[in-house]
Amino acid sequence: MKVIAFLESIILTISFFFGSVFNLPDENVEKLIENTDGFIYGICHPTEDYDMLEQAGLKWVRFDIPTPFDKYGNVRQAYLNFKERCKGYADRGFKVMAVTPYPRDYIADMDFNPVANEENIERTKELAVWLYNDLKDITGAFQITNEMGLVGFMTPLTIEEAALYIGIQLEAISAVKDESFPIGYNSADLIQVSLQLHELMKPYLQYCDYVGIDLYTGNQGKATANDYVKKIKKLYRMTKKPIIIEEFGFWSEGGPKTDEQKAEILAVYGYSTEAEAIADGQNFISKLPSQFRNTLKVEHPDEEDKWAELVFSNYANHFYGITSALTIKDIPHTPEGQAEYYSYLMPKLRKLNCLAGMIIYCCQDMEKCYCCGHTWCPYETKWGLFYIDGTPKPSYYAVKEVITGTK
Repeated sequence: MKVIAFLESIILTISFFFGSVFNLPDENVEKLIENTDGFIYGICHPTEDYDMLEQAGLKWVRFDIPTPFDKYGNVRQAYLNFKERCKGYADRGFKVMAVTPYPRDYIADMDFNPVANEENIERTKELAVWLYNDLKDITGAFQITNEMGLVGFMTPLTIEEAALYIGIQLEAISAVKDESFPIGYNSADLIQVSLQLHELMKPYLQYCDYVGIDLYTGNQGKATANDYVKKIKKLYRMTKKPIIIEEFGFWSEGGPKTDEQKAEILAVYGYSTEAEAIADGQNFISKLPSQFRNTLKVEHPDEEDKWAELVFSNYANHFYGITSALTIKDIPHTPEGQAEYYSYLMPKLRKLNCLAGMIIYCCQDMEKCYCCGHTWCPYETKWGLFYIDGTPKPSYYAVKEVITGTK
């Protein structure tokens, strides 16, 4: 029996290798696409402009599930609001890729660490099943939490604990769910910590219908569509699961900053040089937006004496709102460039037979970057297919044409 199992494993590995290399059909991908009523075209953090989304062929939306209860066991209003929002989409024929709560949310809202001990692990499993049963009729799929490995999302868990946190929820839901309801997890690109996550997730892949990846390749460096393709195929070979791009996108503003522009930003805070700001230490930090201070606190909790220096090293791009001049296929970070990005990339990705869907990040521009709080920072503000006022950008029409074939 061991010999037969070994041979079956070898055959499966070979079939996945050649399937990936030669882009051969995968019955698991085809089955997932059938269960989701077609290839997934979606958008993150949508507005309720249902007609515009439908016209563009964006029939999936992706946003986060709040923790359902407070520490006293009462249902939270935020969760009830989430359900009402899901129902609004479901009633209009959309499906929701619902992202289950972060570990930090359970700690903050329900006062328990989800993997601290066996009792908490069992409770986490029960909550996962409860969420599935409560939401299965108004959502379309679950992504178990988001981008574990990134400190800002994973805190306070270790990467090993994060994998356990994902895995126990997948296992619990898999035991009770309908076959046509996909569940999976995602990673931030294939950076080192993401590769570590995927390695740790191997025992739990049997419970996954897909594995997700968030890719922003070519936003900060020269790239082509093939750089996306190589990463997607690599993850497919690693996991032997259908792949969904849970996030991808391109800034509609950005680029390098001149010394004069940097000086203007320093002047906003009352300094003429970086050294002057660093020397002012905690007073400088106190002038930063609350989002920036929170990011420093979460990602560098024991380095408060170094925060001022870190602003101009690790977070200089956020402070000044700098992006690279090098991009995917040298497409500029402009509204027209953003449209070109989708027109160039999406048709090439759609040809991948290991891919079951792609979800754009995101629907609408934001006023302030949630990481640094600056209005001039494009990092978390200029991804949208729509401007802040809801006006569609050229990228909206580019996406619409790719998906529907109509301008």
